[in-house]
Amino acid sequence: MLRPAMALDPDALLALLRDPNAESQQIADAAGVPRDEVGRAARVVHTIARVPPEEVASLPPLLALAALRAALAAGRADVLASAALSPAREVAKEAKRGLHLLRTRGVAVPEVARPAPAPPPPAAEPELPCYASALDGQGERAVWLARAVPGKGVEVAQAILSDVNGLVSLQVGMLGRKEYRTFAASLVDRGGSLGVVEVRREVAHALVAEGRRTAEAAGRPLPEGAGLWLSRLGEAQPLPDPAARFAALPPDEERAAVTASGRLHELPLLRGWLADEDALRAAAARLEEIAVSPLYLDDRQRAEQAERAVAQAVTGYFDGPHRALWARRLFVAAAHLADAGDEPDARAAAAAARALAGGADPLDVPFARLLLEKALPSPGAPPAAGLPAEPSAQG
Repeated sequence: MLRPAMALDPDALLALLRDPNAESQQIADAAGVPRDEVGRAARVVHTIARVPPEEVASLPPLLALAALRAALAAGRADVLASAALSPAREVAKEAKRGLHLLRTRGVAVPEVARPAPAPPPPAAEPELPCYASALDGQGERAVWLARAVPGKGVEVAQAILSDVNGLVSLQVGMLGRKEYRTFAASLVDRGGSLGVVEVRREVAHALVAEGRRTAEAAGRPLPEGAGLWLSRLGEAQPLPDPAARFAALPPDEERAAVTASGRLHELPLLRGWLADEDALRAAAARLEEIAVSPLYLDDRQRAEQAERAVAQAVTGYFDGPHRALWARRLFVAAAHLADAGDEPDARAAAAAARALAGGADPLDVPFARLLLEKALPSPGAPPAAGLPAEPSAQG
């Protein structure tokens, strides 16, 4: 009866491999190796004088140890030297022991070649900067996403995103690295009025991916080639909800921040923010009617009626969808202002967003009132000649 594998030392296993009466299946069971490997080891042992060195090194470790004892007895220094490089520690150790014994007997043995150290991994190239503008008054922003294309240069994509219509424009081109650095520097210099800032690549990717989802939800076609281009970028992580970044302030501070929200319209980034053109034109037409109507006896009555008309326009404009839209835009603006280090205005924007989302009277939210009031003539003033032009992210 054969001993279990743990009790089989190399010499005992070698004796079994040389024994013509030993069953290969019994040896396999005792050694815990496949039967065909036992047959291969037996052939190696019987032909050890001429077997190629790699045959021994490729055996399962326990069988290789037995074959190395046979190689030592046959003076096969080349077999031992080959096995000394085995990744199996016990095999390499046994081979080196055999080489040492051969040296002590005066046998010339080859030097064991040390494996060449693995080359250091290539230094990671710095991530290419990407950029995004702030939202404009129409809810649009521009995003510039760059990625390195081996052997070609830098692929630069300029996407125009709308918070209502999603991805509305996409242009993709190639630049050299030096050209892209020049382009990026000029983009920041020229994009001050649009609030262009550097963003991480995953943020730029997430913004464009969100634009795709918004377009699909609105039933709008994507720009030509946008689907294929986005598929090459892979999946994007969803953007965090900007509202979650701004917790409500204590009641007194919250009221003060809402009251201060009117000053947001003085900021260069928000100066062009206006209510929808249809709402402004309707309000302007009503004010013009009041200005020329014979129903009012004097300027005081006209001014009072004009004030009521503007208040009605503000209240009528901020229905549920418009409240949600402007609250979302304000939270995005608050995040942009906070990232730029303007904490007071970020607090005011977030507080105005919470007020609108929470159902506050828009007349009590200065930011909301001014979305219409700043584009309309003051009560008693001559009728406006037209509405101010709105800057676009595409400009």
